[in-house]
Amino acid sequence: MRNMEILLERARLLLDQGRTNDAIREVKQFLQEEPENDEALSLYARCLYNKNEISEGIKVTLQAIRLEPENSFYFYLLAFGYYKQDKNSSALENLDKAISLNPYNPEYYGLSAFVHLEEKNFESGLNKADEGLALDPENITCLNARSTALNKLKRTDDAIETMQDALAQDPDNEFTHATIGWNFLEKGNHKEAAKHFREALRINPDHRNARAGLKEALKSKIPPYKWLLQYSFWVNNKGKKARWIIPIGLYIAVRILSGALGSSESTAVIGGVVITLYLVFVVTTWIINPLANFFLFFHRDGKYALDLTEKWTAITVVTSLALGCLVIIPALVIGPTEVLYPPLLITAVILWLMALPLGDIQYPVSFKSSGTANKAALILVATGILTILLCFIYFPAAIVTGAIFAIGFVLNNWLGVFR
Repeated sequence: MRNMEILLERARLLLDQGRTNDAIREVKQFLQEEPENDEALSLYARCLYNKNEISEGIKVTLQAIRLEPENSFYFYLLAFGYYKQDKNSSALENLDKAISLNPYNPEYYGLSAFVHLEEKNFESGLNKADEGLALDPENITCLNARSTALNKLKRTDDAIETMQDALAQDPDNEFTHATIGWNFLEKGNHKEAAKHFREALRINPDHRNARAGLKEALKSKIPPYKWLLQYSFWVNNKGKKARWIIPIGLYIAVRILSGALGSSESTAVIGGVVITLYLVFVVTTWIINPLANFFLFFHRDGKYALDLTEKWTAITVVTSLALGCLVIIPALVIGPTEVLYPPLLITAVILWLMALPLGDIQYPVSFKSSGTANKAALILVATGILTILLCFIYFPAAIVTGAIFAIGFVLNNWLGVFR
């Protein structure tokens, strides 16, 4: 029995050191001898979470709860899994259960605060963080949650003070540096944000949240990207419904305004400007991310931060846009009287429009295991390529496939608002 306890302790130590695969090997060996050990199961669940195998981790946690239903930590562990899956109502339900079993653990309140923040309940998140800090004023999770909540509530001075308190408690905490980085990024200060993201990655080079934040901070050097990122923060802070209500409301407002301005000759030009600005805004939101990723190819830090999908979407989107520009030149030179003019013109338009679905494709390319957005993007790109080929093989067929592409393009963009 003593040897088995040593095995479990070794697995716990390996997990704390970030050696997740080694920890899994040790804990599996333990579970072969004691498959009904709830402590070992909870440790295995933590390992699975570390490997981002959230569904499996939840299953193992439920086994531990079945064996020991009065252990508050297991409900906290289950809540964390649901939180990672964006099942926030289930996460809060299990956190309430954990707190009812043990109301003196500040980590439970800290995670609850972050779930409330994810739900855009900023006041509730702040209250939960304060409850945890009442138990332990130095708790890093609660300090980070409080800082984020204050930042969302526009209480900037209080947020900065809380950030400083968190750093004073643990200046080498990568989680704190990443949180501070995101707070600065939301305030539009990408330089300070980048400093904290770099520090978080210095402490832990595998910190995903800090790596994502650093990419956003570096891309914010491009003014259009910075402005759109601030718009994105603003929309997301309004709540989940605002993600589709605001774009639709903006579209309706532009249609009404442009229609009113266009009814008079004296204001028709202004109406045209409004529509043009709106279209520029929409197109920019569609393609700015892969274009900004392409910019990172030439940045000393950014080129190492991009993942496989970001690299290939950047390359394919820029290539599609560039080819469209190259094709339109001979189309304009040849002119409408020549037989090549319509095929070249349609090819250029398809290449430009195809940049949008190209930016939605996940790599390595897979149709069966992909999500709805990825499948729609692959179908659109395939239809676009087929249309380009038919332009020079059998033009009447290209008209049909081109129409299918156009309809799919519009539907995909509108349905994308609700995804």
